[in-house]
Amino acid sequence: MIWLWLIGGLVALVIGGDLVVQNASALALKAKVSPLVVGLTIVAMGTSAPELFASLQAAWRGDGSIAIGNVLGSNVANLGLALGLTALVAPVAMSWRELRVHWGVMILATAAFMLFVLDLKLTRTEGLLFLAGAALYLGGQIISARQSQGEEDPFVAELLEETGDASRSYPHLLVLILLGCLGLFFGSEAFVHGATESALNLGISTHVVGVTIVAFGTSVPEIAASLTAAIKGNGPLSIGNLIGSNILNLLLVLGATAEVGALTVSPVVPAHDMWWMLGAAVMLVPLMWLGKGEIGRPAGALYVGVYVAYVYLVVVHG
Repeated sequence: MIWLWLIGGLVALVIGGDLVVQNASALALKAKVSPLVVGLTIVAMGTSAPELFASLQAAWRGDGSIAIGNVLGSNVANLGLALGLTALVAPVAMSWRELRVHWGVMILATAAFMLFVLDLKLTRTEGLLFLAGAALYLGGQIISARQSQGEEDPFVAELLEETGDASRSYPHLLVLILLGCLGLFFGSEAFVHGATESALNLGISTHVVGVTIVAFGTSVPEIAASLTAAIKGNGPLSIGNLIGSNILNLLLVLGATAEVGALTVSPVVPAHDMWWMLGAAVMLVPLMWLGKGEIGRPAGALYVGVYVAYVYLVVVHG
């Protein structure tokens, strides 16, 4: 029965997130918002929607361990598993000039998180700082998009390839977005319930379940999107999607979740988990340098190995 909650919740999360992304994008384009702005904001936020709803649901239930573990595990999974598998399918090439700002923001957000959780809690004030950072980051993307509105951007063209039908009426699009939000809400409720019950039945901490089962489940959209992009030969989309998702997981997801109530952090986070998240982010640069601007198959295998080792040690540490 517990697995039905987990699988059913995951399916609802994926379908709900897809409905929100497609139809919110179509709505924005129908309202004549720049496609570049849509791609860099709505679609980027949409890929983090499952993490957001799952973490909010966990916080409402009073379990900060699942909320924190979900973001930590998702960020390691996005680089370790998603980028690793993507690079194994096809080497991922990316210009450092285009990547450096986003990578720098990811490192700063990770460092801020590490500083905030040293006292084993994430307060509402710290959550507000994260939300302010999310607003600055997304605002910077919008400004940058407006400055380059006349330029063709294949990255954004790929992002918007699955956009919903903008010819639909406003009420139709709004109803579909509402249905997507309902799917995200009830899916996250079922998924978190199943994860919590799994922890109780298996005798393990909710933090471990958050870092492993919940994090993997909410990372499925990023993994699928990145693998699809790799198969189509669009490396920049893969790596851009994953770094953007990691940034928003920290700034937007944790920021919003902390506003529900101060989150209690497991002692294993500052002692163990956060260093893996930082390490996965930092190693991207030397791997790109060694690969001459490319994350190749050896680097992909290394990233997958890092993720497997991380999950193993999380389970061992409890």
